Amino acid sequence: MCNYKYSPNYCLWSVALLASVLIGGCGAKQQSTSAKASGPPPAAVKLQRVETSFVEQSTEFLGRLEAKQRVILRPQISGRVIKVMVAQGNFVQSGTPIIQLRPERNRASVDAAIASVGSQKATLESATAQVFASQAEIKQRTSDIKRFQADIISRTADVKLAEINYKRAEELVTQGASPKQTLDERRSQRDSAIAALEAAKQSLAAAQSALEQAKSELQGAQATVKQNESQLRRAQAETALQVEDLNYNRVVAPVSGVVDDVPIRVGDFVNLGESLTSIIQNDELDLRIQVPTNLSGQLRRGLRVVLVDPNTGKQISRGGRINFIAPQVNTGDQAILTKARFPNGDRKLRDGQFVRARIVWNQNQGLLVPTIAVSTVGTQDFVFVAEAETKDGKSGLVARQKPVKLGVMQGQNYQLISGLEAGENLIVSGIQSLTNGAPIQPADSDIISVK
Repeated sequence: MCNYKYSPNYCLWSVALLASVLIGGCGAKQQSTSAKASGPPPAAVKLQRVETSFVEQSTEFLGRLEAKQRVILRPQISGRVIKVMVAQGNFVQSGTPIIQLRPERNRASVDAAIASVGSQKATLESATAQVFASQAEIKQRTSDIKRFQADIISRTADVKLAEINYKRAEELVTQGASPKQTLDERRSQRDSAIAALEAAKQSLAAAQSALEQAKSELQGAQATVKQNESQLRRAQAETALQVEDLNYNRVVAPVSGVVDDVPIRVGDFVNLGESLTSIIQNDELDLRIQVPTNLSGQLRRGLRVVLVDPNTGKQISRGGRINFIAPQVNTGDQAILTKARFPNGDRKLRDGQFVRARIVWNQNQGLLVPTIAVSTVGTQDFVFVAEAETKDGKSGLVARQKPVKLGVMQGQNYQLISGLEAGENLIVSGIQSLTNGAPIQPADSDIISVK
């Protein structure tokens, strides 16, 4: 109501201002009501149809991986390290040089050892020649003895005949039937026969003495040969050792694999047989699992084993198969040692690594839920599914929150125990910003099945 004590212009301005405020207020109220009626825009989501798939029945264990083969490298000589030829962690082929040594023995000592072998061979050859000479001498003296023995027999017969002839001549001379000259001749013949017999005996004695001397020399030569043979073997062994020191100045990889930690450095002195490093052949790894005896009835070779990272819970390998079941029970914890072998071509698995492992006993039909679709409040797991809803005569999709009961992880999915049915459309993106009953809009028209 305008008070006329003010000017007419002032009254007109006040009326105009009031009208403007009223009109503006009505417009704002209409805009607010319109916005409230339309609501927030639908959230863009991705849907995935829940379908029947293979669900594994498994038991989880903690196990340790071990390399198929681990070879400790030890030098065959003592020496100083002059070069480390590979870096730890490198993959090397069999025969690859790993460490080079400078042996204690040098080329001069090897040459001296070789010369010693040559000298021992010459000495042995000389002693062997003496043996042959002594054997020839013995053979000759033995032949001489036989000849002299035969000569003695002949000379003894000559003496006997000469003695008979002498006695016969002596009787004839005594009887006067023969001249005395005949007796002298027979005496001379007898004495010559006796002298020849004595000479033959002396020759035999000399031959026998020479034979004994030859036998003694043979024994001495044979003893010398044995001694020289022993010395030659020692010299040859020393030479072989000297040569090995030069030939084994490199430590090489006996198998293909990964080089373990190399703690030695250039300049270090290493002894014969000292551990230098290891070559780990980890293209395949064995997982050691202690399976309780109450599960022994289900154990069998060929069962599939799945590896899971104990920190992230993600599956890291599905290719393992049980290839060993111990025939006896560990009495301490009443468990059976079981081994599963895993290919490790990408070398992501490590020798000595602890992992969670699931032995898959069998597979059945069931449902799987992607891990990205699950949210947890307290101890209860939830998922969102897309449901059709009609409101104010308009049809659309809304997010409906459902509690679910989940089993163990299987790859990137959970096994579903209850809460969903096959064929429902699961929301697998943007679930952090969704509320129960919120309108949604599928980001694409394809519904991807759970595998």
